[in-house]
Amino acid sequence: MKSLHIMATALLAVSSLAAVCSCTSKENAQTTEITPGNFVIEGTLPANRYDSACLYLVPMQGPHPRPVDSVFISADGKFRFEGNVEQMAALRLSMSQRYGIQDLLVCTEPGLTRVALDSVSNCIEGTPQNMILQQWKELLQQYSVDNLKLRQLSKAGAPDEVVNHYSDSIREAMGNNLYDMLMSQGRKTVTIF
Repeated sequence: MKSLHIMATALLAVSSLAAVCSCTSKENAQTTEITPGNFVIEGTLPANRYDSACLYLVPMQGPHPRPVDSVFISADGKFRFEGNVEQMAALRLSMSQRYGIQDLLVCTEPGLTRVALDSVSNCIEGTPQNMILQQWKELLQQYSVDNLKLRQLSKAGAPDEVVNHYSDSIREAMGNNLYDMLMSQGRKTVTIF
């Protein structure tokens, strides 16, 4: 009976040590080594503002809740996620720390993706699907700028036909650009999403 107690205690100690080591290496790892078939998302947040904050990789689709991955931000603002499930997900801080940091939509496809989370979050470099998401984001930003110009044009008293023509051209350009971007990817996770 005593040997069973010692064995259970030893097993508990080893499993606790393994859990601590895996968390430590995951949160502090900042290398470009990637296990074949895995995704790696490395990134930064403003240094010294989010030290030890928890960042989440939240799945964005599916009828049932999927596991949410998380890492602690290092003192220099760096983080790293790694896994082997391809899906659409959002990088986001906890609700209490989210103010001033924009969530970022990412695809966890195999390969390395580098991101910068800030008031405007961006994919700096990455896999083909993540670069398409960055292009889509930039396209939406331009669409917002064009719509602001449209409202200013309308407020300035421009004739309805000029306003309507400008409005139609904005929507057509947005639709065509989005369609072309998605068609260039074929049937992949980002286009299905």
